[in-house]
Amino acid sequence: MNTKPVQGVFAVIDSFAIKSRNEFYLIGELTSGEIKPMWFVNILLNKSLSITVRIKTVEDIEFTHEKGRYKLIIVDSDSQSTELLLGLNIGSESVDITIEGED
Repeated sequence: MNTKPVQGVFAVIDSFAIKSRNEFYLIGELTSGEIKPMWFVNILLNKSLSITVRIKTVEDIEFTHEKGRYKLIIVDSDSQSTELLLGLNIGSESVDITIEGED
């Protein structure tokens, strides 16, 4: 269970990787709080277990034909971590943003 102080909540729309860059991406909206580089995304695996990934960069993005802005969270990810994150199929869910976590 996540006992770290939550700084923000990020509603993930979808996620993807660019393997040649060793990066994993989460697209969504910040629904509360704040988010900053070097903080952590907490991905809940079940009621008592979560993993954390360190945020490298946060970018504002826009889609053609949509008025809203979205956030793109970028994390460094080696090939093994990328496969794990892709396998989790992160999307249509909310994740906590914390200052504390483990790389």
